[in-house]
Amino acid sequence: MSRVANHYSVTDQGSECAMICQKDCGSFFGYNPQLMKCRTHMKMFMSGILEEDGWIYYFLPKDCKDLHDNGYNKSGVYEIYPSCTSSGPVRAYCDMDTMDGGWTVIQKRVNGSLSFHRNWEAYKNGFGAPDQDNWIGNDVIHQLTYGKTSYLYVSITLVDGRKLFELYDQFSVSNESDKYQLHLTGNTTGTLGDSMMNTGNPSYDLSGMYFSTYDKDSDRWSLSNCAAAYEGGWWFNNCRHAFLNGPWNSKYWQYPWNPTVMRGLDVRGTMMLIKCH
Repeated sequence: MSRVANHYSVTDQGSECAMICQKDCGSFFGYNPQLMKCRTHMKMFMSGILEEDGWIYYFLPKDCKDLHDNGYNKSGVYEIYPSCTSSGPVRAYCDMDTMDGGWTVIQKRVNGSLSFHRNWEAYKNGFGAPDQDNWIGNDVIHQLTYGKTSYLYVSITLVDGRKLFELYDQFSVSNESDKYQLHLTGNTTGTLGDSMMNTGNPSYDLSGMYFSTYDKDSDRWSLSNCAAAYEGGWWFNNCRHAFLNGPWNSKYWQYPWNPTVMRGLDVRGTMMLIKCH
């Protein structure tokens, strides 16, 4: 056996193997290009990956927690592989500092340089840059949360420098055929307060809501389209007490997080982070 460089992605030749092995054994698998076969193996430390008799062992992290659990502890942009049906990587910002680290950032706004008033396909596939303004993509959010119990951590940084947060115990998003339905259950804690799940008004609770964009109206507002009226995609009810994707630095961005943050003009940054239990 001899030490070789860590394999962080698969070759085209090994892509089919990646799909099979990710599904069967998670983030770690071996591939033999001569035999065109793959096999599972036990989790290995990332100080080095072994190669023996033509077998090359790969590490394909499904999310930022996978990376954190294997020694990657610096926040930044990484490649993750959240889907078992595709070997293609997704570039994501990993927060390795907040609450013990291992968080995958699914929404980020830092300077308002990017409009979040986009159509269904844009929200489906994602847009922006992971280290700047970014929506990771509804397909990816579904892949990251499907069949798992995941935390959702929401943070809002105000123009006065204060950073407020809310932690939801259980978060998941359905697939496109179910219009990326939002599921929130369990307890919440934090300094923002719960403006998504139990608002005190059933017309504004967001758990169970479908995703809406200006070209695909899935909300419960009978008079119009919430996404079109408020200029951003979101899980609208009729319409909302929480809405992080409104028009940046504008008086028309109302109720980013009612009643704690009432005006978008008071917001300097937002993030939504997820991590499986």
